[in-house]
Amino acid sequence: MVLLQIRNLNVYYNTLIGKVKILNDLNLDVDYGDIVGVVGESGSGKSTLGYAIAKILPPNASMTGEILFEGVNLLNLDEKEMQKYRGTQIFMVFQNALNSLNPVKKVGFQLEEALKIKYQKMGKKVSEDEIYKEVIDVFKDLRLPDPEVIYERYPHQLSGGQIQRVIIAMALLLRPKLLIADEPTSAIDVTLQAQVVNLFKQINQEAKISIIFITHDISLAYAMSNRILVLYAGRIMEEGNTEEIIKDPMHPYTQGLIASIPKVSKSSGKLYSIPGLPPSFYTLPAGCKFHPRCPKVMPICKEKEPQEVHVNNRRVRCWLYE
Repeated sequence: MVLLQIRNLNVYYNTLIGKVKILNDLNLDVDYGDIVGVVGESGSGKSTLGYAIAKILPPNASMTGEILFEGVNLLNLDEKEMQKYRGTQIFMVFQNALNSLNPVKKVGFQLEEALKIKYQKMGKKVSEDEIYKEVIDVFKDLRLPDPEVIYERYPHQLSGGQIQRVIIAMALLLRPKLLIADEPTSAIDVTLQAQVVNLFKQINQEAKISIIFITHDISLAYAMSNRILVLYAGRIMEEGNTEEIIKDPMHPYTQGLIASIPKVSKSSGKLYSIPGLPPSFYTLPAGCKFHPRCPKVMPICKEKEPQEVHVNNRRVRCWLYE
């Protein structure tokens, strides 16, 4: 069953030089219990997609299209109505988790506060002792050392890995139906990345929480997700089953991302990188937006932008498959 349906989503920013389109006619379905990896280089529109779903875009942004969450179009809701969904139904883990917490309030207090809001919305009365126990229990589930000590600490007294676990603990306590994780491993040590990925997979399996996992690292998306969506210049270049995309990437951009993954063997030679840089949304090239960097470019690629086509249960935007 489908939890989230995005239909023809366009996101614009009003700037000093005019209106700039960041997301272009984007369509996406997320099923209950699904993990979708959203992959692309910096500036591809990945974070904008997450912010659009949670409706936390900056004031100069506007949207058209539909974001249907359990059949309700979030774009039609005002801020007060959206508050019923944000946090308890749709939860977002930001790139820098430390920014998600109030620096002058203890960690335990902030989690308790979130729980009280949840129970208030449910119309359920719960004692202070029960709320405290619930927070401590989830700390233990996430293997946070000395949970009673962590509870009494301020955010700046915790390590990057501990902060991430605290945010994940909040997600577990609130039990949202959809969790959006925006580059959740970028601010932590590489040795902790596998642990964080395993934690996300754990809450997906045990709490049945659907996850949109946003990352620039396609190898992380492979470890995390069952479907991958590849974004470039605000457009979906390829989308499909994770295993199929990694083993047989169809779009030249996806092929470049996979070829850029470091190899274990020293004999593999120089690390590949996609030539050039992602385009600015202010000056997008004509035709296919990837054509200036594409090794398989054809004359038509420079003249006309390809549409999404369905090939072998996959969506791909490339003239090679038209």
